Amino acid sequence: MNARYSLALAALAFAGVAPAHAQDAKARITVMTFQSQEKGTGAKAADELRNQLKDKFDVKDVYVLPTKDVNNTLEQSGFSASEPLAPNDEKALANLLRADEYVTGSVEKAPTGAYTVNARMVLARDNTLSQALPSATNNKIGDAMDAISKSVRDAMKQLDGEKECINKARGGDIAGALAAARKGVAAYPQATLARLCAANVEYSRYQKATTHADSVALADSVLAVTRVIAQQDPKSVAALKFNTELYKVIGDSAQSRATLLALIRADPTNDKLISQVVNELAGSGHAKEAEPLVKELLDRSPGDPQLLRTAFLVYLAAQDWQQAVTTGPELIRADTSAADSSYFTRMAAAYLSMNQAADSAQAIAVLQAGTQKYPNNGDLLLSLASALRKANRAPEAVAVLKRAIAANPNNPQALLLLADSYAQANQEDSVAAILQRAAAAPGADKSTIAQYALGQGNNMYKAANASKDRAQFQAAIKMLQLSDSIQPSVDAKFLAGVSAFSVAQSAYNEANASKSCALAQTARENLGIAQTGLQAGATDDKYKAAASQFLPVIAQFLPPADAQVKKFCK
Repeated sequence: MNARYSLALAALAFAGVAPAHAQDAKARITVMTFQSQEKGTGAKAADELRNQLKDKFDVKDVYVLPTKDVNNTLEQSGFSASEPLAPNDEKALANLLRADEYVTGSVEKAPTGAYTVNARMVLARDNTLSQALPSATNNKIGDAMDAISKSVRDAMKQLDGEKECINKARGGDIAGALAAARKGVAAYPQATLARLCAANVEYSRYQKATTHADSVALADSVLAVTRVIAQQDPKSVAALKFNTELYKVIGDSAQSRATLLALIRADPTNDKLISQVVNELAGSGHAKEAEPLVKELLDRSPGDPQLLRTAFLVYLAAQDWQQAVTTGPELIRADTSAADSSYFTRMAAAYLSMNQAADSAQAIAVLQAGTQKYPNNGDLLLSLASALRKANRAPEAVAVLKRAIAANPNNPQALLLLADSYAQANQEDSVAAILQRAAAAPGADKSTIAQYALGQGNNMYKAANASKDRAQFQAAIKMLQLSDSIQPSVDAKFLAGVSAFSVAQSAYNEANASKSCALAQTARENLGIAQTGLQAGATDDKYKAAASQFLPVIAQFLPPADAQVKKFCK
């Protein structure tokens, strides 16, 4: 049987036999088993506090649920009466026992033998609403709990004002609600519950603001209350949530971030909250501020998979590469399912960012492990190929790139990287073929591919200009024309035109000496390419001067080139 369901049945049975004076009491309060490192101490502390509370209240005013009834309810439901409950289970128990409030906390025993009790009174309707109580230290648990019981008695003095505040707020009486909250604070100056009601009332006014100026002014009104609460109770989740939002509204981003971190310290088991805070800090470029916090949380709960995952992401966002590569393997040991494809990519990126030869080898090893686990993951294969290229292991990189392309034939990044690998090996024909394929791929970034082809063509032109090798000029023209066909540009046209002019010159001169029809045709064809390219260059201020020098020469060159073709190509 489900433990929670059992707990509900037991509580219903218990409610049926409650004493008459319990039904008539204005309030019902229960005490939870306290947290303690010393076995049995938490249960003993709770029992002592129940007894002390009975002495402090008239049963007609406050009914304290007896230890026997609470323990029976827990045991019948499959819970241990001697072990503390999780926060949500505490709330469930309090609700099932129809308690209005409950007291929970911890007991620590010092080497001297003294007991220190930290406690808070929580509203059963919402366990984010609580009143921190002054800590108490004594060599006897009973005496420490006597002090806590007096604090509970004093803290409950605010509750009439708090309840009146809530009722008036629900009825729309804002002024009356705030006056009632002040009444609660007057009854108990350390009141956080009465103040939280006032904060909620002020926040409802803030939510109705229609201008930025009004929003800022009303946010300040809420903060005037919640700042006091946070000072009195640094673990008040409700107050901290208000502060996190409203510090942003008034433009104090530093305080907002500090409050986010305080919020996690107040609720360290809330995985959703931790992820939210970490993402917000990382997204705003302040991940470094989260590092001390995640280290503190890990010291408190070493080996916790969720905390390790959070820490790993924080260290990556903060660019703390050493901590990231240390934490990553710890995460995988704690939770093997965390070794997804993104884990291997992130770990490798961290190693590569450390810029050491040994770290580069580690990155490759991590990516190789990733591709063994996910052999058809194109992104992992692409990352591995990039790492191999950086390590000057070009043949291995090409082999991995081919695997990446086989896994995803239309991956423009992989195709472009393969083209660059061929370029480094001076395999221009292969470069051109791969670039054409990359440009035709769905979703291809044609601008990037065209620019890459232009860069290759420009390098080839410079090499040809140095060697005066006609074949190199011709190879440069093909690459530049490819760039222009993927995405037209004046740069590609002009450079192709200048290269073609050099081809035309050398071919014309050799044709005269050898009387070669093929060379004469090459000269005439390239003069046409040169003229078109230089005319395009004349439209751009960057190339206008050079084009104006070449174009008249080409115009003079065309008639003899035509005559040469006519003479040698009979």
